[in-house]
Amino acid sequence: MSMAIVKMKKITLAASVGSKDEILNVLLENGSVDIVDLKDADASLGEAGCFKDPPALREAEEEYNKIGLVCGFLKKYSNVKENLFTKKEILTLKEFKEAGSNAKWKEIYGKCASISKAMDENRSERTAAANKIGSYFGWENMDTDLSQLDSLRMTVYFIGTINARYIDELKTEVSTASDDAIVIEVSSRQKKINLFVLAHKDETGKISEILKKYGFAKTGIDLDMAPKEKIEYLESRVKELDRQYEDLAGQAFDLASNLKDMEKVYDFMASKLEKEKTISKLARTRETFVLEGWVPGCKADRIKSILKHKYPDALVILEEPAEDDAPPIQLKNNAFVEPFEVITSLYSLPLNDEIDPTPVLTPFFILFFGMMMADAGYGLIMGIAAALMLKYTNIEGNMRKIVKVLLYCSPPTVIFGLLYGSFFGGIIPLKPLWVSPVDNTMEVLIVSIALGLIHIFTGLGVKAYELIKSGHILDAVYDVFFWYGLIIGLIWMLLGGGQAAKIISAVSAVGLLLTQGRSNKTIMGKFFGGLYGLYGITSYLGDALSYSRLLALGLASGLIGWAFDLLINMLGSGVAAIVGGTLIFLVGHTFNLLVGGLGTFVHTCRLEYLEFFGKFYQGGGKAFNPLKINTKFIKLDTEK
Repeated sequence: MSMAIVKMKKITLAASVGSKDEILNVLLENGSVDIVDLKDADASLGEAGCFKDPPALREAEEEYNKIGLVCGFLKKYSNVKENLFTKKEILTLKEFKEAGSNAKWKEIYGKCASISKAMDENRSERTAAANKIGSYFGWENMDTDLSQLDSLRMTVYFIGTINARYIDELKTEVSTASDDAIVIEVSSRQKKINLFVLAHKDETGKISEILKKYGFAKTGIDLDMAPKEKIEYLESRVKELDRQYEDLAGQAFDLASNLKDMEKVYDFMASKLEKEKTISKLARTRETFVLEGWVPGCKADRIKSILKHKYPDALVILEEPAEDDAPPIQLKNNAFVEPFEVITSLYSLPLNDEIDPTPVLTPFFILFFGMMMADAGYGLIMGIAAALMLKYTNIEGNMRKIVKVLLYCSPPTVIFGLLYGSFFGGIIPLKPLWVSPVDNTMEVLIVSIALGLIHIFTGLGVKAYELIKSGHILDAVYDVFFWYGLIIGLIWMLLGGGQAAKIISAVSAVGLLLTQGRSNKTIMGKFFGGLYGLYGITSYLGDALSYSRLLALGLASGLIGWAFDLLINMLGSGVAAIVGGTLIFLVGHTFNLLVGGLGTFVHTCRLEYLEFFGKFYQGGGKAFNPLKINTKFIKLDTEK
C-alpha cells in the first residue's frame, strides 16, 4: 500500500521572450508543472517593472466570454439534449488544436449576438404592447381619436376614472357650473367609471376643479387612434411580434447545428486563457522571461530533458525544496485507496512534512459506513447504481471518486445488513447472522465503542509514527504511549484487572502529569500544564462515546425502513394495496436510502475528521494545480 505525498522539485526556467509561447504550450500539453506567481513570490521583481498585464490576456478573456455566450445560446436551441450518460467525443491533440482554430466561430458569435439582441428587443416590445392593450380595456366604446378632438378648437377634454358613488354628484355639479360641458360614461367596472368630459376652453379651470374634487384620475391612454382601433392594432402587433420571434428562433435552431464545433472551440479557448493567465505570473524583461514552478520529482528530469532538447538555449534548473518552501501537495495512492483522497481533501490536504492519512482512513471509513447504513437491500442498490454510473456516465474528478467510495462502501453495507438481518428494513425476513441491534442494543454499543477505541488508538499510533520518524522519540512516549498505558490500564481495571492494571494506569498517569506541561518554563507552569493534560482523559471518554453513533444510525436507518414496511402491511390485500404498497415501497425506501446515505456519509466523515484526525493531523497543504488542458465538452487523448 503506497502511502505517500509526491515529492516535488522546484523548477526554474529562463529563456528568450520569443520562445515563451512555445515553452508554455509544451508545459500546457504535458500538464506536470504548477507555476508560481512570481508577483507574490518576490515583490522586488514587481518594483523592477518585471510584470505587465499582457494585452493577449484581455483578448483571451474576451474571446472566452464570447464563445461561452455562443455555447450557452446555441444549447437552448439545440435538438441534441445531453445528459450524464452522453459520451464525450475523444480528440487527439492535433484534432483539438485544429478544432480550436475554427475561424467560423466569430461569424457565428456575430449571428448569435444579433439574434439574441433582436429576440430581447422583440420580447420587450411585445410586453409593452400587451401591457398597453390592458390600459385600453374599458375604453372600447369611445370612437373618438386625437385628430377629431383637435379639430374642436374651442373645446377641452378630460379622460379618466372616478368612483361610481360620486358620478351623480359630479354630473349635477358640472351641469350647474356649465351649460356647455358634457359628461359621458364610457364604461363602468368594479365601482369605477370611465368618463369622457368635454367642455369649453374658457371653462377649463372650473371643470378641472370639479373633477379634482371628486377624485377624478386622468388616464394615460394615447388617442392617436380610437381606443377600439388601437386595441386591434396592438393585438395585430403582438401577433406580428410573435411571428417575428418564431422566425428568429428558427434562425437560432439552424445555427444550433454548430453547437458541437463551438464547444470544441470553447475548450480550446479555456486552455488558451489558462496559458495567458500563466504568462501574467512570469517575470520578464525586454529579452527574457523567468518561470518558477513545482514539478513532481518523478517527472522532473523528463520535463527538463524535453525543454532542453527543444530549447537548448533555455536555462532549466531543478532543485530540492528549501526548508522554508511550501511545495504544493499531490497525493499518490493505489487504485483502491485513491478515491478516498476526496475524503481527505474535503477536510484539508496534508502539509508537506505530514503523512497522507488516506490509506489509514480508508478501512475505517468503509467499516463505519457499512455499520451505520447496515441494510443488505440498500447496499445492493447503492453498489449497482454506483457501478452503472461509473460505467455509463461522464462524471469525472472528485464526483467520480465519491461514486467509487460509495461503490466500495456497498459490500460492507450488505454484510452488516446480513449481520443485523435487515433487507429493505425487514420486508424480506432474514435471521441475523450476528445480532438484531433492536434486541441487542448493548452488545452492538459495546462493539461500536471498541471499534472507536481501535480507531482512536490508530490515530495515536500515526502520531507516534510521525514523531519517531522526525526523531522525537521521547515526545512519542510522552504524548502517545503514556495515553496508551492510561486508557488500556483503566479499561483493564474496569474489566476486573488486578494489580498490573493499577500499576500501568498509575505509572502512565504520573508520566502524563510530569510531561504534558513540559513546554512551560516555570515549575508551577509545568505542574498545572501536566494536570491539565491529564484532565484530557475526559476528552478521550467523549471521543469514545461518539462512536455510539455507529449503533444509533444503524438503528435509525433500519427502523425507518421497518416503518415503511409496516405501512405496506397495513394496506392488506387487493389492487389498492398492491398499488399503494408499491408506491410506499418505492418512495419510502428511496427516501430512506438517500437521506440515510447522506447522513451516514456525513457522520462517517465526522468520526474521521474529529475523533481520528484530531489525534495527529494538522492539514493546510495547497493542492498541486499544474498548468494543463482542462476540457469541459470533449476528452483529450494526449497519447496520440
